[in-house]
Amino acid sequence: MSLSAKLPAAPGTYVLLVWLDTPLALTPGRLGEVVLPAGVVAYVGSAHGPGGLRARLLRHLRRDKPAHWHVDALTAAAPVVEIWLRVSGERLECGWARALASLPGAAEPARGFGSSDCACHSHLLALPPGGLAAGWAALGEPERISLPPR
Repeated sequence: MSLSAKLPAAPGTYVLLVWLDTPLALTPGRLGEVVLPAGVVAYVGSAHGPGGLRARLLRHLRRDKPAHWHVDALTAAAPVVEIWLRVSGERLECGWARALASLPGAAEPARGFGSSDCACHSHLLALPPGGLAAGWAALGEPERISLPPR
Protein backbone atom coordinates (compact mmCIF):
# COMPACT_ATOMS: atom_id res chain seq x y z
CA MET A 1 0.00 0.00 0.00
CA SER A 2 1.38 3.40 -0.97
CA LEU A 3 2.01 6.08 1.62
CA SER A 4 -0.66 8.26 0.02
CA ALA A 5 -3.21 5.48 0.51
CA LYS A 6 -2.27 5.18 4.20
CA LEU A 7 -2.85 8.88 4.88
CA PRO A 8 -6.43 10.03 5.44
CA ALA A 9 -7.77 13.00 3.49
CA ALA A 10 -9.49 14.15 6.69
CA PRO A 11 -8.59 16.85 9.21
CA GLY A 12 -6.33 15.97 12.10
CA THR A 13 -3.16 16.41 14.11
CA TYR A 14 0.24 14.88 13.44
CA VAL A 15 3.79 14.56 14.71
CA LEU A 16 6.74 14.32 12.35
CA LEU A 17 9.62 12.43 13.94
CA VAL A 18 13.04 13.29 12.55
CA TRP A 19 16.28 11.55 13.46
CA LEU A 20 19.40 13.72 13.52
CA ASP A 21 22.74 11.87 13.55
CA THR A 22 24.55 15.10 14.42
CA PRO A 23 23.44 18.57 15.54
CA LEU A 24 21.76 20.48 12.72
CA ALA A 25 21.91 24.24 12.12
CA LEU A 26 18.84 25.66 10.36
CA THR A 27 17.51 29.08 9.49
CA PRO A 28 13.71 28.68 9.57
CA GLY A 29 12.34 31.96 8.31
CA ARG A 30 12.51 34.93 10.64
CA LEU A 31 13.54 32.82 13.65
CA GLY A 32 17.16 33.18 12.59
CA GLU A 33 19.64 30.36 12.99
CA VAL A 34 18.77 27.58 15.40
CA VAL A 35 20.84 24.53 16.24
CA LEU A 36 18.94 21.32 16.85
CA PRO A 37 20.57 18.61 18.96
CA ALA A 38 21.41 15.16 17.66
CA GLY A 39 18.72 12.58 18.39
CA VAL A 40 14.96 12.59 17.84
CA VAL A 41 13.14 15.85 17.22
CA ALA A 42 9.36 15.94 16.97
CA TYR A 43 7.36 18.57 15.12
CA VAL A 44 3.67 18.84 16.02
CA GLY A 45 1.28 20.18 13.41
CA SER A 46 -2.31 20.08 12.26
CA ALA A 47 -4.11 19.80 8.96
CA HIS A 48 -7.59 21.28 8.74
CA GLY A 49 -7.54 22.54 5.16
CA PRO A 50 -8.34 20.97 1.80
CA GLY A 51 -6.99 17.42 1.50
CA GLY A 52 -6.55 17.12 5.27
CA LEU A 53 -3.70 15.07 6.67
CA ARG A 54 -2.85 13.46 3.33
CA ALA A 55 -2.21 16.75 1.54
CA ARG A 56 -0.29 18.34 4.40
CA LEU A 57 1.89 15.34 5.19
CA LEU A 58 2.73 14.58 1.57
CA ARG A 59 3.78 18.22 1.19
CA HIS A 60 5.99 18.03 4.27
CA LEU A 61 7.67 14.92 2.89
CA ARG A 62 8.49 16.49 -0.49
CA ARG A 63 12.04 17.76 -0.79
CA ASP A 64 11.35 20.13 -3.71
CA LYS A 65 8.99 22.64 -2.18
CA PRO A 66 9.06 26.35 -1.50
CA ALA A 67 9.63 27.20 2.15
CA HIS A 68 6.32 28.27 3.64
CA TRP A 69 6.43 27.04 7.27
CA HIS A 70 9.29 26.73 9.75
CA VAL A 71 9.13 22.94 9.42
CA ASP A 72 10.01 23.19 5.72
CA ALA A 73 13.60 24.03 6.67
CA LEU A 74 13.76 20.90 8.85
CA THR A 75 12.18 18.48 6.37
CA ALA A 76 14.40 19.75 3.55
CA ALA A 77 17.51 19.04 5.63
CA ALA A 78 16.68 15.78 7.43
CA PRO A 79 14.41 12.80 6.79
CA VAL A 80 11.15 12.15 8.58
CA VAL A 81 11.39 8.60 9.95
CA GLU A 82 7.92 8.23 11.44
CA ILE A 83 4.56 10.00 11.53
CA TRP A 84 2.05 9.87 14.37
CA LEU A 85 -1.44 11.05 13.51
CA ARG A 86 -5.01 11.26 14.68
CA VAL A 87 -8.01 12.11 12.54
CA SER A 88 -10.07 14.70 14.38
CA GLY A 89 -11.85 17.93 13.65
CA GLU A 90 -10.76 19.04 17.12
CA ARG A 91 -7.57 21.10 17.24
CA LEU A 92 -5.18 18.95 19.30
CA GLU A 93 -1.89 20.49 18.16
CA CYS A 94 -1.14 22.71 21.16
CA GLY A 95 -2.13 20.04 23.68
CA TRP A 96 0.12 17.53 21.95
CA ALA A 97 3.04 19.99 21.94
CA ARG A 98 2.55 20.62 25.67
CA ALA A 99 2.33 16.88 26.38
CA LEU A 100 5.62 16.20 24.59
CA ALA A 101 7.29 19.22 26.20
CA SER A 102 6.33 17.89 29.64
CA LEU A 103 8.18 14.59 29.17
CA PRO A 104 11.17 14.30 31.53
CA GLY A 105 14.27 15.31 29.57
CA ALA A 106 12.38 16.89 26.65
CA ALA A 107 13.60 20.29 25.42
CA GLU A 108 12.36 23.10 23.19
CA PRO A 109 15.45 23.82 21.06
CA ALA A 110 13.87 26.58 18.95
CA ARG A 111 11.47 28.93 20.70
CA GLY A 112 8.66 29.99 18.37
CA PHE A 113 9.23 27.14 15.88
CA GLY A 114 5.86 26.27 14.35
CA SER A 115 3.96 28.25 16.96
CA SER A 116 3.72 31.73 15.49
CA ASP A 117 -0.08 31.43 15.35
CA CYS A 118 -0.62 30.33 18.98
CA ALA A 119 0.62 30.98 22.51
CA CYS A 120 2.83 27.87 22.72
CA HIS A 121 6.58 28.23 23.28
CA SER A 122 7.33 25.84 20.41
CA HIS A 123 5.88 23.00 18.37
CA LEU A 124 9.34 21.49 17.90
CA LEU A 125 10.59 19.29 20.71
CA ALA A 126 13.82 17.40 21.24
CA LEU A 127 12.81 14.11 22.83
CA PRO A 128 15.00 12.46 25.45
CA PRO A 129 16.83 9.23 24.65
CA GLY A 130 14.30 6.43 24.93
CA GLY A 131 11.46 8.98 24.94
CA LEU A 132 9.53 7.73 21.91
CA ALA A 133 7.39 5.21 23.78
CA ALA A 134 6.58 7.72 26.53
CA GLY A 135 5.75 10.42 23.96
CA TRP A 136 3.49 8.11 21.97
CA ALA A 137 1.67 7.05 25.15
CA ALA A 138 1.35 10.68 26.34
CA LEU A 139 -0.55 11.46 23.10
CA GLY A 140 -3.00 8.60 23.61
CA GLU A 141 -1.24 6.18 21.24
CA PRO A 142 -2.04 7.81 17.89
CA GLU A 143 -1.70 5.91 14.62
CA ARG A 144 1.94 5.34 13.65
CA ILE A 145 3.38 5.22 10.15
CA SER A 146 7.07 4.31 9.75
CA LEU A 147 8.75 5.69 6.65
CA PRO A 148 11.44 4.04 4.56
CA PRO A 149 14.86 5.72 4.58
CA ARG A 150 15.27 8.31 1.84
